[in-house]
Amino acid sequence: MTVKAKFFAYFRDLFEGRERDVVIAEGGTVRDALSILCDTPGRRLEIFEGDSLKPHLVVMVNGIHVGSLNGLDTPLAPGDTLAIFPMLGGG
Repeated sequence: MTVKAKFFAYFRDLFEGRERDVVIAEGGTVRDALSILCDTPGRRLEIFEGDSLKPHLVVMVNGIHVGSLNGLDTPLAPGDTLAIFPMLGGG
């Protein structure tokens, strides 16, 4: 099945574009999609801290933060959209 990954801020440079289609197995999860996307050591280093997401990273599925779902084990469905961006702050 195919899901769409959208990249924001410096992740656009890291992943060389604003978005990318990701093909994962039926029943795949956020972890599966991110593992496929992190196809270089540099990309993996920016996304993962061990087996967890980096603390400054925000990942959403269809506009809902994965922390409000099942985290990296959140199941994906065909056509879902992952949004990946750094935590933003302002003052």
